[in-house]
Amino acid sequence: MELKGEFKSINEILDLMQIVALGKKDGEINLRSSEGSITLHFQHGVVVSFDSSIPLVRELRDKVINGSVPANEAVKLIIHYVSYWTNGKFAFTEKPVDVKPFAAVDTMNIMMDYTKESDETPQELQKLLRENVVFTLSPTIKDEITLDKFGWQILVELANGKPLKSVVFSSSSYSDAIRILVLLLRQGAFKVAEKAKTPAKEELPEGTVVIPQEKLEKVKELLAEAMGPMGEFLTDETLEEMEISHLTPDLVPKFVDVLISKIPESCMIEGENCRERFSKEFREILKP
Repeated sequence: MELKGEFKSINEILDLMQIVALGKKDGEINLRSSEGSITLHFQHGVVVSFDSSIPLVRELRDKVINGSVPANEAVKLIIHYVSYWTNGKFAFTEKPVDVKPFAAVDTMNIMMDYTKESDETPQELQKLLRENVVFTLSPTIKDEITLDKFGWQILVELANGKPLKSVVFSSSSYSDAIRILVLLLRQGAFKVAEKAKTPAKEELPEGTVVIPQEKLEKVKELLAEAMGPMGEFLTDETLEEMEISHLTPDLVPKFVDVLISKIPESCMIEGENCRERFSKEFREILKP
């Protein structure tokens, strides 16, 4: 069984997760947007692992493995995180999951908890999360505020100019983070400074030819079709390894060689070795 398509609402992803849970299916749900990719691994309809190309989610995975964040809270945070995407793509592949489990999260219970937490998040705060604002401390506060250790952590991160999504989704609990934020905002402790700025793009000399992003996306799609959702991570991993953010024509041969070396030798497509097939195909796709 394989399902794939585009989604504009988290409800479409919840419906897919419900199918996997009630059917007690093994497989992977991969979710993609301009922010990156997230893969949830299921065994018998239960979330047993997850991975991502998004730094925040990778950090969350590490926290689950080291025991600092409960697995059920982490999966809820992931669902909340995806709910703030404006659109995305999904793919579910039913197959035996060859990963080392580090969780056992009841999918239906997590979905119900997510829905309750989402309903309890004020609309204005949801808007600020979508905009990923940065706060600054207000010169005056309406009333005395008493915070626990978790609350102080949130306050310090906000005061240091950390973008709102990073504050919430690097925490150990979405509901607790929202509770603290509502308290701080009601007391007037912070005001919106500006939208979080994306890092400045690497400046290239005028006239530099760059391989279009849509060509890299085509390479990602082919890798995902051949190797499953994890295949698409290899492109970004190769760019990081080469320490480049833009692929220029002169770097294409090296890029393809490094990328091909990351494909398992056992990968086959229609009886043809993936490395041999993609070595030619990728060079053709990435022509300027």
